[in-house]
This record gives sequence, structure tokens and C-alpha cells, in this order.
Amino acid sequence: MKKIHTVLVIDDDPINNVICKTLIHTLHFSEVVHSFVRAKDALDYLKNAIENQYDKIPQVIFLDVNMPEMDGWEFLEEYDKLADDFKDRCHLYMLSSSVNREDMRKSEHYKYIKDFIQKPLSPVSLEDVQNGYNMGI
Repeated sequence: MKKIHTVLVIDDDPINNVICKTLIHTLHFSEVVHSFVRAKDALDYLKNAIENQYDKIPQVIFLDVNMPEMDGWEFLEEYDKLADDFKDRCHLYMLSSSVNREDMRKSEHYKYIKDFIQKPLSPVSLEDVQNGYNMGI
């Protein structure tokens, strides 16, 4: 089983970030979890990791759809500009508390999005992510 070492959680809700980090640590899903309330800060982290600290690159990213300043879709526009070898290795999942079918359909048009996950993260959704990661999906 491939180990997920680093995860990024990008969500403007700090309470959701704490819940995600706690669940990820409790279930031993990943050793390191970084959370960001601003998508721009997460992009800066990724750019720095790609350029300077390859060992800090996440294997999984959980990205909220609806955020102020830069929402999940705007993040994806910038994410698409990052190195292809990074994007090919990183599994990106959209998170949302809405049941907006349009968001779900829109997410299917981005090749780097592995799935659309309903908030909050759950043990079942993390198991699905782990299985997809191990299968290379």
C-alpha cells in the first residue's frame, strides 16, 4: 500500500480545517497535514515546494469550492499552470457543503480532479481516497 505522506486542506472555514486535520491524523491517513484558509497561500506553498522542497509536495489536496478572494475554480486555473509531473502525481479532490449539481458537473471537466467530496470528510471518503491513490486513479 502506497503511503500518503503529505496532505493539503484548502478551505476558508478554519473549523472545517481542524476537523479535517483531526480526522486525517486519527485515521493515520497521512503523516503531515497543512491547512490553508486562503487559496493563494496554498498556491504559494505549492510553488515553493515544487521549486525548492520537493519532499514537501503533497500527494493529496482537498480543495473547497466556495471561498472568498480566490475560489476553488480560480485556484484550479492557477494550479493548471504548475509543472505537469507534479500534477500527475498529486490527487486533487473538491470539497463542498453544497449539493450543487452544476459544481459537480463542472468538476468533471478538470482532468486533475479525482472526485467531488461532500463535506465534511468522513472515514469512508478518506478510505475511498486512499484506495484511489493506491490504484493510481
